[in-house]
Amino acid sequence: MNTFKRKSVRTILAAVLGTSMVLLAACSNSSNNGAEAGNSDYGNPTDGYKNNLNISIASTIKTANSDFDNEFHKYFTDKFNIKWDYNYVEWDSWAEKLRLWINSGDLPDVASWNYVHGDALNYIDQGLLYKLPDNWKERWPNVAAAYKLTGLGDKLEELVGGTYVLPRPVYNENKPADPLVNQIGVIALRSDWAKAVGFPIKDAYTTSELMDFARLLKEKDPGKVGANLVPISYDVNDALTNIIMANSAHSRVESAFYKDADGKYQWGPANQETLTGLKDLQQAYKEGLLHPEFYTWKNGEANQKFNVNGVSGITSLGGLASYRKDMDQRMKDNLGLNSDDVVHTAIVLGDDGKYRNLEQVNFWSAVIFSPNISKEKFERIMDFMEYTTAKEGNLIVNMGFEGKDWKYGENQELESLLPEGQTLDKKYPNRFEGLYVLADDFSIVNPGIKKEYRERSVQLFKEKAELGMKDKSLADYDWDFQLYDSKAKNQASFDYATEYTNLILQPGDLEKNWKDWVNSKMSLVQPVLDELNNLKK
Repeated sequence: MNTFKRKSVRTILAAVLGTSMVLLAACSNSSNNGAEAGNSDYGNPTDGYKNNLNISIASTIKTANSDFDNEFHKYFTDKFNIKWDYNYVEWDSWAEKLRLWINSGDLPDVASWNYVHGDALNYIDQGLLYKLPDNWKERWPNVAAAYKLTGLGDKLEELVGGTYVLPRPVYNENKPADPLVNQIGVIALRSDWAKAVGFPIKDAYTTSELMDFARLLKEKDPGKVGANLVPISYDVNDALTNIIMANSAHSRVESAFYKDADGKYQWGPANQETLTGLKDLQQAYKEGLLHPEFYTWKNGEANQKFNVNGVSGITSLGGLASYRKDMDQRMKDNLGLNSDDVVHTAIVLGDDGKYRNLEQVNFWSAVIFSPNISKEKFERIMDFMEYTTAKEGNLIVNMGFEGKDWKYGENQELESLLPEGQTLDKKYPNRFEGLYVLADDFSIVNPGIKKEYRERSVQLFKEKAELGMKDKSLADYDWDFQLYDSKAKNQASFDYATEYTNLILQPGDLEKNWKDWVNSKMSLVQPVLDELNNLKK
């Protein structure tokens, strides 16, 4: 089957393509704000617009009605003569909520969607997504330039003959490493507790070393938190990332099907490396190094044990400087602690000392439009995104207002004018206005984030890339697989975090249970392997 040239698309549900978890906008090389592209009947991003439009939008950023009265939100709604009909989507129900809206024809005018390739093809086939005009890239060049960086955009156009989805670029100007690796696989640990129990401070730890630290915490309880102690505060997805994937790069949905050295597709969860990770996970659970109900936690609960309750010694952090900044603020607000004195960030390695992660494609999630959106609303939203993807709008989204929230320093470096302890998020809560390019890129240069956090983030990204290349242990991003669709592939898409958790909770011998599980899945997995290995190149 030709995976890149097709005139029609079949109905399927396939694996999720993207990973991490941040919204808003990043900066652009261009200072063109899109004024020349605006339709004269509607106005343009610098002169305002004649018609006030009520535009419905769906996003995972929790925004209250009162937020729209602050000057930040008002700046954008006034500039573009928009009234937002805002629809908040819970993170944990994001996929299902969007699926229901799309299939029922109730999709808001514009939505942030956690892209699923098979679903996208299905929706396009059924006419459930808006098709952008063929000349959209000429009219909105900043959006088009950012779109091109995703890789996925151009490949989707080859598949479906047009643009229906705008994948959201992760990095624009400030790519932190080459090759680009996923930002996951970084942990935070209590450095003050480590010193108290004689545990070394390093840039990278194996999964076994972190378990040794957790055992010392159980034994000595340096934080004096007693029965509330959670040595390792992971939820099921953190455990998959920092225990199983650290030992097996092909244990996650994004890389489960992969080509071996002979060019043949294999299924990663059946590898011995995955069993190694499962053994570590089960051992950590049996010894009480994890919370006894870690598998019931929702998104964010694991981190709260560390930075809100102060009862955990290790938690998953992710590699972005913005995450480190958020942790610092929460520890100040909730624990009265300066995190610089008590937190150390590090990379997680497998038991064999190798670093494993996923090669990062440059997109995460996507912007989609209702097929029923009016031309006027669509163009207004695109003008909005054109402005916030360009320099002026991007700076306002990420920094606030020049002269009030920030200024240019002597060397044209950005300098924050916010008072100590103040943040843009506190001053202007729940900012969603970037809409398109993710904030990861800007976090690398954002002076609102401590320089030390930004430098540490880039350092760890580079170290991950170097280790992955040295050990040849990065999982390649395989476009052939990612853009392949079939009924068999849909049926072999599993929730691996849940599957692995169920395995380590089962009574009996783990290796036998794992082998039985692998065998039970092969009736679904083998047809996919056969199809992939017989692809016409």
